[in-house]
Amino acid sequence: MSSGYDYDRATLMELFLKMQFPERNLRESAIIRDFLIAHIAEYESFSFSVHVGQGLTADPAHLPGVQRNTIFSTQKRIDMIAWQGRQPFIFEVKERLNVYVLGQLRTYAHLWMEENPDAPEPRFAAIARYGDADIERVLEANGVDVYLYEPAAGGGGDAAGGVPPDNPTAP
Repeated sequence: MSSGYDYDRATLMELFLKMQFPERNLRESAIIRDFLIAHIAEYESFSFSVHVGQGLTADPAHLPGVQRNTIFSTQKRIDMIAWQGRQPFIFEVKERLNVYVLGQLRTYAHLWMEENPDAPEPRFAAIARYGDADIERVLEANGVDVYLYEPAAGGGGDAAGGVPPDNPTAP
């Protein structure tokens, strides 16, 4: 199922130039950008803000457009799905990791699998600026890959710049 925000490696470069990813604020876009700078070659395609689930039941007395908007705006939203062949990876993007990330990822995967029953079970990842050892340990014990990208010095957290800490080839 497509969100309408689907990209391959080549067209994804457009988003880098725009500086903001679909339905993401500038801070979240900077975190996604930092991750992709380090890992874009590992995936073949990317979908952003993927709506899953049924959302709220719309009031039939409302105009059709309002009904559609009610459903659309109340569906759950996966921040990013990246693909390695047929294998989907569901990503949650946060400024700071929290205890809700695991529940969000599991909920999104359940709803996504309802809509894509023939797909392989998705793998999970969390991308953030900050975390703590307890949450990182729990996430990793539950099969969630954790990627942390601290903001660049003087960047105010919005524009990361530099080489992310998980890139061992940094000069």
